[in-house]
Amino acid sequence: MNNYININLAFMNTNLSIQESAVLSYISSLAIKKNYCYASNEAICNALKLNDRTLYRILKKLEDKEYIKRETKSIGNYGKQRKIFISANARLVSSL
Repeated sequence: MNNYININLAFMNTNLSIQESAVLSYISSLAIKKNYCYASNEAICNALKLNDRTLYRILKKLEDKEYIKRETKSIGNYGKQRKIFISANARLVSSL
């Protein structure tokens, strides 16, 4: 059975590349319930068939363009917890 990902084409009207739009759309779809995305880089890479370095660069660009905000918190011996928040700018673009 194939898994299909719905890409929001509203992001295509911005200054984002196709890969950036795909990542932003995927993250915003995961952030619907809790208002943030907690998926790991590995999970996002597997879903979108991206290299981990490519995803790292895309997330950095999205943060620089203020479409997302990442918060990382240490959780002791268990590692780190990251939350990716979608900015109001991205929400406005996607609702057009």
